[in-house]
Amino acid sequence: MNIPIKKDGYDPFIDYLKGVSILFVVLTHCLPKQEYLLFSLWGAQAVPLFLLIQVFHAYKKGIDHVRLFFNLKKLFHRILKPFIFLLTIEVGVLLLYGHDLVSVVKDAIIAGGIGPGSYYVWIYIQFFFLLPIVAVIIRRLNRFWCFFGFTLLCVMVEIICSYVHPHPAIYRLLFIRYIYLIYLGYLWVSWGIVINKLTVFLSILSIAFILLFVYGDLNLEPLFYSNAWALCHWITYFYTAYLFIYLLFFIYSLLGKHLKSFCFELGRYSYEIFLLQMFVFAFFPSLDFIGNKYVEVLLRIVLTTVLSIFPVLLYKKYVAIKQ
Repeated sequence: MNIPIKKDGYDPFIDYLKGVSILFVVLTHCLPKQEYLLFSLWGAQAVPLFLLIQVFHAYKKGIDHVRLFFNLKKLFHRILKPFIFLLTIEVGVLLLYGHDLVSVVKDAIIAGGIGPGSYYVWIYIQFFFLLPIVAVIIRRLNRFWCFFGFTLLCVMVEIICSYVHPHPAIYRLLFIRYIYLIYLGYLWVSWGIVINKLTVFLSILSIAFILLFVYGDLNLEPLFYSNAWALCHWITYFYTAYLFIYLLFFIYSLLGKHLKSFCFELGRYSYEIFLLQMFVFAFFPSLDFIGNKYVEVLLRIVLTTVLSIFPVLLYKKYVAIKQ
């Protein structure tokens, strides 16, 4: 079967995927004991899914029509400008709390920002510049050489990193662990999201490796670089691109009108929610004064989730009413 995904016009399913993904991002930063929830098989798939969608949008009009001239103005206003605005506010808050300016700036540069998930902005920007270049290469390759080339490249990256062991702070901000998603996103455009025996087999293989990387105690270097990003290996992304999408599509088909509408809203404003959750988790206070760790955990989950999502939705609704 093929999971329908539109190449022209508005596709509510894409907004649904983005909405679910941004909810997973928030939960990533507040849910405890994730290893007991098999979080690696659902919540931890958020960033790869966002990048797959980015590739799909870049290539959906056809690999021959990818723009070689970058829309830098759109990148600045849509991505960088709000990020810089948020970062300025965060630095100001830290200075008000008595932090040293030099230390704050240094830490922000090393981390790529202030707050969890800041690396994603820089990965997105790297993909923005990389995708048109990769499109030129893909146009020169047939189906076999495209698969072979991407797979070989990713294997080589794993091997090189296994021997070089790049600094974690640098590796965190680099796109290299997500390269294979470009190939899989290209397949979405070229042949659709196809669920057949091959993609199901590859997805199951991915699941096996995900569980091995997360719960196993094996060092598989140099074939797979052992690092803090246990899920970020080319062999784990088949599940993200196929079987996981099928599971989300199945849930999508069961959702009522109101739940779908809520997911669409989350997806439509996913970047704004992403930025707000960075601020929320960076400055959310300790709840130790409550004295009950179970109540503390529950309140933290509820409050951080609400504060990360609903101010954005309420503000956007207010703007829409004023217009």
